Amino acid sequence: MRIILSIIIIAVSAMLTSCEKDLKPDPVSFNVTTTENDYQAGDTVNFSFSGNPDMIMFYSGEPGSVYDFKGRTSADGMSQMQFTSYVQAGTQTGSLALLVSADFDGTYSGTGISAATWTDITSQATLSTGDNNTPSGIIDLSSFVNDDKPVYFAFKYTGKTGSVQNTWTIKNFGINLVMPDGSTFATANMTTAGWKAVNVKNPSKAWAISASQLQIAGGDENAEDNEDWLITAPLVLNKVNPDRGVPIKDISILLDEFSYIYSTPGKYKAVFEAFNAAGTTQKSAQREIEITIR
Repeated sequence: MRIILSIIIIAVSAMLTSCEKDLKPDPVSFNVTTTENDYQAGDTVNFSFSGNPDMIMFYSGEPGSVYDFKGRTSADGMSQMQFTSYVQAGTQTGSLALLVSADFDGTYSGTGISAATWTDITSQATLSTGDNNTPSGIIDLSSFVNDDKPVYFAFKYTGKTGSVQNTWTIKNFGINLVMPDGSTFATANMTTAGWKAVNVKNPSKAWAISASQLQIAGGDENAEDNEDWLITAPLVLNKVNPDRGVPIKDISILLDEFSYIYSTPGKYKAVFEAFNAAGTTQKSAQREIEITIR
């Protein structure tokens, strides 16, 4: 009896699966209109719908919600770094350097560091000469954008025996990709850069890493020579998140109208992507309206 029951269950399951595969969604019959196309910033834009698709996604056309960018993972923009620094104790010069490597293989050791090629970009940054939270200024990283390939950044600390060694504190670290329209994508910040400390000389002194700052305190005049590196995780400078739409309708509701407010003047391509689904099959259609905000 159990064998017969099992056979029946398998047969029914196979039949249901086959039926599900055979299901075909209805063609998407759908349109969007507005009473006008010009509005003032802060006005309410009313979109009217005809047809009743199962689902609708809305892309406003604003940065981060552009339909044409919903599948992109990289973009052309200007990669920029900024941070603040604070030097204390000692009068040693050149004790902090900022470097970048495109061929570091992720081996966080003295040997791994030596095997890589490092470009010194310290001269692009303004470093503290004794003032706390000295802004580095904008450091242009455009020349290191490497066709979706990662690069690594490092702070190298050097302390020499014979005089009091410096203490350095780094805060507010950030790398952003700035787009032509002024929007930005965060590549890394203090907590997401993936810092790892590497001791090369004098293990008694090392970088301390926290969510708010990076700090290394050198020794007194009798301390041994010190060399410590702080290196990021691999960072792809032109990586971006795909733009996203907002779901405004599902199959359970009937939507005749949708309202939206644009707060910034400009020209926007508002796109509504509608879907009908049946089983594992889906059909879609897009409707777009050019909106001018003054």
